[in-house]
Amino acid sequence: MKNLIPFIFSVFAAVTTAQNSAPDIEISSVQVDITAQILTVNYALSDADNDACDVWLKRSLDGGAYYEMISESNITGDIGTNITPNTTRTLAWDYSNEMASIETINIRLFASDNQVVDISEMVSQVSETELLNTLTNVVGERNYITTPAHLTEVRNLITTSFENADLETDSQNFQFNSTTMQNILGRKAGAKEEDITYIIDGHFDGVQGSPAADDNGSAVAGLLESVRILSQYNFEHSIKFIGFDAEELGLIGSQNYVINGIESFENIQGVLNYEMIGYFDTAPNTQDLPFGFDILFPVASQEVADDNNRGNFIFACGNTTSNPLLAAFINASETYVPQLRVITASVPGNGTIAPDLRRSDHAPFWDGGFQALMITDTSEYRNDNYHTAADTIDTLDLEFMMNVVKATLATAAELAVPISADFDEANLSTVLSVKGHDHEFPAEAFLFPNPSNGMLTLQVNNAKTAFNSRIEVYDLNGKRMHREIITINAGHSASKIDLQKLAVGSYILILTSKDASKSIGFVVGE
Repeated sequence: MKNLIPFIFSVFAAVTTAQNSAPDIEISSVQVDITAQILTVNYALSDADNDACDVWLKRSLDGGAYYEMISESNITGDIGTNITPNTTRTLAWDYSNEMASIETINIRLFASDNQVVDISEMVSQVSETELLNTLTNVVGERNYITTPAHLTEVRNLITTSFENADLETDSQNFQFNSTTMQNILGRKAGAKEEDITYIIDGHFDGVQGSPAADDNGSAVAGLLESVRILSQYNFEHSIKFIGFDAEELGLIGSQNYVINGIESFENIQGVLNYEMIGYFDTAPNTQDLPFGFDILFPVASQEVADDNNRGNFIFACGNTTSNPLLAAFINASETYVPQLRVITASVPGNGTIAPDLRRSDHAPFWDGGFQALMITDTSEYRNDNYHTAADTIDTLDLEFMMNVVKATLATAAELAVPISADFDEANLSTVLSVKGHDHEFPAEAFLFPNPSNGMLTLQVNNAKTAFNSRIEVYDLNGKRMHREIITINAGHSASKIDLQKLAVGSYILILTSKDASKSIGFVVGE
């Protein structure tokens, strides 16, 4: 036994020291030659393992909502493959073919060391404690008729969680019975083909008279745990996280999203819909099946019967179009969570032949021609507490929930393709002009003292309502130096902004709230 100890220690040491660190890329300055129509980007590239990197440049024409790859044929200098780390790298982009004015363009510069990112590391981070914490905050009656206040609290929880994870966070408002409802959207933009998009979603409303723990507090917990972990990594493609409102009213939120909410640049390749993922029972005869299920899906039905009808599995349901996504879920489950029992079915067409399998937010995606899965514990066919006052946290199995989240998270990660990469960005309007930033910002705002030592107060006056605002600070070369999200209260408020890390010089602070923005120049002195 003693002889094994040095061997075990050496293996552990080898594993821990072999962990890769992503490269670090930082734009040091940007210059524009208006006459020659050349943008020069000076940057520093470093890598803890001194790996040669791929470097690519992307640009956005819509204020940073979507970035497209710039062809390397239009770029000279330190671009492309096999770029070795160096603090003085330079590239020059010939933008003469661009239709947009250069001052309206945002750029992102990426570097990847092409090292493998371990999905099992992501999976290992799923936490029962985090799931329970979210459930504790979410569970309680929440619907727009009897308990709109708690419904709003849960919406705000999802929004704050998305913002804290540094997702591109937005909302989609829609009307139902003269009431404004809201889907919450969070996007982790892909480093390469970011138009290719995978969605993880779950609805956050509940029925009247129920604390709605399984339906669908469990989904909110799964959604936010997926956000917490996946947001730490970069992917080649985009992952979008959605909290759907008004599912219990007839899939109203997801229908509105599919019809009106999908961005023009988004190419949705798969939707993973959490729908009740917390109820688990190993006792025999605890699992029922919808009428006719055995005829439509004899293999799945037999799997349930062969285990004495135990409610000890997660059910992943797709349609014919979604078969590739269903196969990806099965593969990820087997690879990363072999202890999770998975039973699957694929309905023909849009599933109208099996109405019970269309009762969640995946169905509008099926109708729209998108691949989508319902990931579910089968609701009332297993959980007798469904839509009752007994749907409480103590009836849920957190280990089962954890395994379902692991499988779903791993599926999304594999499809989105994790990448060991880093990026930096520059807003080119700060290079040429700060004009154009002041777009109907919903309050008066100014900084003091100015000049300062970097410890500033942002004073906001006459805000009609409370709102979240993104703060970005740029130097006069267009390099972003600071970013944070603050909450601005209704009326008058003051927020401390700590910029003491900035060197002496002039800077521009840009406040952004949805489509409104405001720029404020300031000076950091001695």
